[in-house]
Amino acid sequence: MARIQQTIETQKSVAEMRNLIDTKVLGRPEITMLLSDHRWEGNVLHASGTLGKGTVTLDEGRVTIDIELSMFGSAAKGKIEQTLTDTFKRLN
Repeated sequence: MARIQQTIETQKSVAEMRNLIDTKVLGRPEITMLLSDHRWEGNVLHASGTLGKGTVTLDEGRVTIDIELSMFGSAAKGKIEQTLTDTFKRLN
């Protein structure tokens, strides 16, 4: 299985990023297939969906994405990586 690991720098606080993820990311159609089932544990979003499962960890100054893709997700790894990068960078 393929894996996506990204670290994105941000100027936002952890609280601001969490709010933006809840309000602007999780409802986006292109993200829903990857992160359809999700729950927060502290500053870590645990998520799973048709295309894979993993975590989004919020720290001061950065967002760390670690997702293991399913067989279906592996086939679209490049597109998924680009979508995640674009979506999270747009939040800055």
